[in-house]
Amino acid sequence: MTKDCTLCSTPRDVLVRCQIDESAKWHFVCPGACWKSVSGGVEDARGLNDQYPHYRYGGMWKNRNADGPISAKKPKKVKDRQKAERKARKDDQSASDEQETNEESSE
Repeated sequence: MTKDCTLCSTPRDVLVRCQIDESAKWHFVCPGACWKSVSGGVEDARGLNDQYPHYRYGGMWKNRNADGPISAKKPKKVKDRQKAERKARKDDQSASDEQETNEESSE
């Protein structure tokens, strides 16, 4: 039995369970563009709390009756890409914090 994505209504065998708005209702969104639009493409929206304040990751839902093997695990290339993006965000944040500190001390 497939479930429909809350946002695009596409039936899927794998969905991300998450909270996406102030209602704190759990939604099931497809792990592609819909999920990225509500989370920035990061499970816990780490470093993106300002952009996605209501987002909360709740795990993966998988249709256990689907034909063939269905995996809810992220491929290694996705994990590596997310790790690089997280590092870039952290570096950007550190640089902006350092710049703010320098501006405050020069005043």
